[in-house]
Amino acid sequence: MADIPDFMREFDTDVDFGFTPVSKKPAEETKGQTSADPLELAKIKSDVSDIKSAMNEVMQIVAEKDSVNKEIQDADTTKRFKEIEKIMLPFLYNLSKSNEPYIHWPNRGPIIKAQMDKLLKLTRG
Repeated sequence: MADIPDFMREFDTDVDFGFTPVSKKPAEETKGQTSADPLELAKIKSDVSDIKSAMNEVMQIVAEKDSVNKEIQDADTTKRFKEIEKIMLPFLYNLSKSNEPYIHWPNRGPIIKAQMDKLLKLTRG
């Protein structure tokens, strides 16, 4: 491993990507290259067309599913924000009702903790 740069040490360098370095361009290979039967070509084109059509259908289904999921998530988020408003707005409203410079608030610890617990339940599930 000493012959590779330091930044490559964390990667797997033994992966076979199917290529081999060579000193010169290989001679053109002609074996395996035959003229295709027109019927066979037509069948391949038909198969490719069928695959494309099936992929389009799959992509439509995925898009519809994503849209439905987004609507459900949006509805859930809206509902949770309304619940948060029900907790916070009355609290803030009651704090703002008076112009007195001081607020007398005995036993506020348990009251605030209960509101915090409700809020965390909504925001963190």
